[in-house]
Amino acid sequence: MDGTMRNQGRPHRTLWNACWCAILPLRAALSYQATFMWFATIVVGMMVRSELRGVTSIVRALNLRPDRYNPLRRCFHSTAIKLDQLTALWVQAVLRLFTNPVRVNGRLVLVGDGVKAAKRGRKMPAVKLLHQQSNCSTKPEYIMGHSLQAVALLVNAAASVFAVPLAIHIHEGVVWSNRDKRTLLDKMLNLISSLKVPEPCYFVADTYYAAGKVVNGLLRQGNHLVSRVKSNAVAFLPAEPQNRPRKRGRPRLYGRRVRLKFLAADVKSMDV
Repeated sequence: MDGTMRNQGRPHRTLWNACWCAILPLRAALSYQATFMWFATIVVGMMVRSELRGVTSIVRALNLRPDRYNPLRRCFHSTAIKLDQLTALWVQAVLRLFTNPVRVNGRLVLVGDGVKAAKRGRKMPAVKLLHQQSNCSTKPEYIMGHSLQAVALLVNAAASVFAVPLAIHIHEGVVWSNRDKRTLLDKMLNLISSLKVPEPCYFVADTYYAAGKVVNGLLRQGNHLVSRVKSNAVAFLPAEPQNRPRKRGRPRLYGRRVRLKFLAADVKSMDV
């Protein structure tokens, strides 16, 4: 069997054994053994397929019978898959498989960003009109596609640094309730919280996430944000308590204004 797989240019059996050992710890997140086997088949199919044509590409890559198409498709919507538990188990598996993650001050490093993937399907769920900000003239300003947010873990491997994906969710285009007022920042915080990372970490993101809502949300989780802000960005100290009788009107909420650029220059005052 090994010789046949090598002759066809397919991976050695040792690679399949390593893949199975990585998938097996996720079994607890699926209610039935049959669902888990279909799930494992889908994961392997996505690894070896040479085209991006949905379930059809998985059937072709694994040389499955045509009647296996519908069971594979139903697995994506199966209620036997507990997504939150699956995500937490995958994070544990990544920390176990990659024994040398990138650490700064003893903390793990997570990276996150938004992704806009163009889609052609007219009836595809969650597809909406998206705006792209780019200086490239060949990149269209508006596209129809999926808006996703992703989080990955930085690890040291092969004398380099790699980002191992932990979770990626569609965060726009799907409306579960008209009362849902969550923004993309709220959904990113929920995504990081759902990972259940057992250690404190730094979350590295672009300027879009440099907001007080993200900073406070990460601090409540015991994490910190590392981002880029404008040189003229400012913050405010808490308002000083007033000893004299209170005047008319709303009390002050903010105190003295401080430029963040000057705070970053004072390294000695930082608590690292």
